[in-house]
Amino acid sequence: MKVRIKDIARLAQVSPGTVDRVIHNRGEVSEETRKKVGKIIQELDYKPDILARTLASKKSYLFAVLMPVSVNGSDFWQAPNMGIDKAFEEISPFGITIHRYYFDQLDKDAFLRQAEAVKNDKPDAVLFAPIFPDESREFVNTCVAAGINVALFNSNIDGLDRVYYIGQDALQSGYLGARMLTYGIHNEGDILLISLAGRKENHNDIIRRERGFRRYLAENARNGFSIINIEMSLPSGDELSEKLRPYFEKSRVRGVFVANSRVHQLAAYFEQNKIRNVRLIGYDLLPENVAYLKKGVIDFLISQKPEEQGYRGVMTLFNMIILKREVEQVQYIPIDILTRENIEYYKY
Repeated sequence: MKVRIKDIARLAQVSPGTVDRVIHNRGEVSEETRKKVGKIIQELDYKPDILARTLASKKSYLFAVLMPVSVNGSDFWQAPNMGIDKAFEEISPFGITIHRYYFDQLDKDAFLRQAEAVKNDKPDAVLFAPIFPDESREFVNTCVAAGINVALFNSNIDGLDRVYYIGQDALQSGYLGARMLTYGIHNEGDILLISLAGRKENHNDIIRRERGFRRYLAENARNGFSIINIEMSLPSGDELSEKLRPYFEKSRVRGVFVANSRVHQLAAYFEQNKIRNVRLIGYDLLPENVAYLKKGVIDFLISQKPEEQGYRGVMTLFNMIILKREVEQVQYIPIDILTRENIEYYKY
């Protein structure tokens, strides 16, 4: 039998209005009455009918999603959209609308225009994948000052108050990457630490991964390895080959760690040049990455679960705003390691 507010009021010998004030923690209620009503609520396992309450209020909510658009053939940003779609199916009956605002991650002005569009639409909450650190920080602070709830995904920003993060612990994933790359390798040689993102300084997640990678080698005294940092902004295959050739001609490369999802470009270079016995690790279950993983060209992929990030990001905002629940400020996604032996058990 469904428990109603008036049932709790009858048992507590108070008015339904008093029970409502206790449930929503508002108004003047004595501590004795609050405890008595709270005990009855707990004993009856009362759960408020949030959907009925929302429909009765006829209130609507706007969630804004601000994120990069997929560019240069990358499928990465399509995945969080799938998670957002899934969450929207579940929460749309509560009067929630989701508007998405996309920007080119290489174009700061495009980001600023879309950020301004978000602010002008006055959403109740924002789910945001930050790219440009200073501009992103300013945008988030403006939202918080206006009373707009903000959840970040994919990349975090240090030092922000009242902002939530759903994503991987980038520092720890880089640390783990270094451990996997060097495990069982005893010969001295070169480790290539590669970033193929446009303007790495705009990608806090990549910077953290590389920091974690270096930290592992420093803490575990792997002094026999020379770390060579290579940064290229979305290179063509020929440009990458030209950059890599001098290092592989010396035959000192023992492993390659690609700090973003474009590890398939390195795999293509390995395959074309018949490079073997050099460990290769990168990120994300893009179709081209998975294909090289199955061939054994890529040894390990680290999954960021972008679809889950999108889903949990929306649900975090829903739980805060609609259900009035407390949520964890930092929600780390598990660091999954994929090999050709277990890849078929994962959705990609």
